[in-house]
Amino acid sequence: MKAAGFIVSMGMLCALSVAGCSTEDGTAQPATTTARGGSWGSGVPATELPGAGGPTTAPVQPPVITVDPTTPGPRPTGQGAPSSLPGTTAPRPPVATDVVSLVAVDAAGQPVNGFTLADPTPVGVLDCSHMSPSRSATTAGVYECGASADSANVCWAAPDKASLLCANDPWQRGLRRYTVDPPVADIGETASPEPWALELADGRHCRIRVGGAWGGRSDGLVGAYSCDGGNDVVLQPSTARTAIDTSTSTWLVKIGPLGSGAPDFPAPATVAVRTAYFAAVN
Repeated sequence: MKAAGFIVSMGMLCALSVAGCSTEDGTAQPATTTARGGSWGSGVPATELPGAGGPTTAPVQPPVITVDPTTPGPRPTGQGAPSSLPGTTAPRPPVATDVVSLVAVDAAGQPVNGFTLADPTPVGVLDCSHMSPSRSATTAGVYECGASADSANVCWAAPDKASLLCANDPWQRGLRRYTVDPPVADIGETASPEPWALELADGRHCRIRVGGAWGGRSDGLVGAYSCDGGNDVVLQPSTARTAIDTSTSTWLVKIGPLGSGAPDFPAPATVAVRTAYFAAVN
């Protein structure tokens, strides 16, 4: 009986030892996040959480393995709870900016790709005597004309060229129809297009500036894109051609406020661009 009792006790100890070494030891597992498509704008990141579970009896805690944070090479995987000592953490790789060219109007002059025509139609008459190619188009055939207040900087012509359908932004996807007299001529392509709109990594939406008075700053930076979600705008030096740093696959912009006159503000923050929207014709 003593021998049998000894065997049972050893079996229980072995079971406890195995439970303590299993991956289901009740220790919280980290979430793994992956961005579908490999670039911003191609999908919402999907988060996968490992299943919970584990033995109902508290396992024997194995020794904790700690890693000198200055030790080069991959961090070993230890058993049990992670060390409370600081360790090396691999930085998340930057995600490439998603660049999108939107077609809002087809060759028949009808809204496409989720764009809709707002009432009334037409909303007014545009003066296109000084029209130019839209600076936010990657193809020929997209117009910019009218006054700053018209915000008619991304427009598609109807087949008869006697009206233009102008877009507000790529999120609401509304179109305004304007009468044009005389009809517009064919238009070419801009040499160095700038995005029509930006979706930033923090979720803010920004639309390219169309003239107007925007205020200033003591550091001389000026507004390039208006943004929702507060008073910040996308900034750039007054002599710069663009506000966007496209030197890497992750585009960057400077964000900060403007004020009346030239007030002092903190240095602008650098924010990544998730999606850059341009306009195009099929």
